[in-house]
Amino acid sequence: MQFSHLSAAHGQWIAAACASADPSTVVAQIPHGYERYVRILHPALDEDDQLVRWETVAQSRKHIITAADLFETVAGLDAQGNPATEDAWVDTDLPLDQLPESQWQALAAEMVRVSAKDQKFVVGLWAGYAFIAGGERIQIEREPDPALSDDENQRVYELALAEAQKPAFDPEIIQAEPFDLGGGYRNYHLFEADAEFLAQPEWARTADGAQRQRPALAFAADHSWMLSTEPFDDCTILGGPASLIEAVLNNPALEAIEVGQFTRIGHSN
Repeated sequence: MQFSHLSAAHGQWIAAACASADPSTVVAQIPHGYERYVRILHPALDEDDQLVRWETVAQSRKHIITAADLFETVAGLDAQGNPATEDAWVDTDLPLDQLPESQWQALAAEMVRVSAKDQKFVVGLWAGYAFIAGGERIQIEREPDPALSDDENQRVYELALAEAQKPAFDPEIIQAEPFDLGGGYRNYHLFEADAEFLAQPEWARTADGAQRQRPALAFAADHSWMLSTEPFDDCTILGGPASLIEAVLNNPALEAIEVGQFTRIGHSN
């Protein structure tokens, strides 16, 4: 499993292709020109932390999901996640902001399957994660040990905090200009990765454990397909050859709905 840092220049083809697109459309995230596009819907979690599909929510309200629907529309919620209709679905939280690990692996398998042999992949890690640079954004809690004095407990806490605040990446990565797609949160560190890393990313091991966030951007090095998960979004969007999109739509591990290049997500009403 290998990955290595790339300069932001490797993503400029995306920025150039998406720069003039309506920001609410699919091609604001995935360049135009792919044969087909699909949204992979992120599940929500119920009160027992079990995954809940959008279809389950929609059926409870007799709602027919459209390609442009946000989860709030499907569930009858307002933009803050509060009930907006009498039949609103209130048994779950809002959807996860990334695919669960098992679903990501199912998706990655489909993307690798249609890629050329020994294809390399470019993956983008959202630059906003605190673990990347460490520092004061990371805070910890620790119960004092009654067997230790106040000074000893303070020293133990300071050592643990210092360990937690260590940067996960080398300075040349942290200080490098991230790939910026504009719009505040849309900036990423880019890496070249093999198929194994694409399927099971592990960016670093920190005091908080393994950092296994799913890539926010991913594409084959030959640009034959591209994937995007905007920060805090309720879905992942993929563009690529028809065979890949068909496989994703038919994969039972994934809940997906086909979209067009100019589908305006969030404008279903």
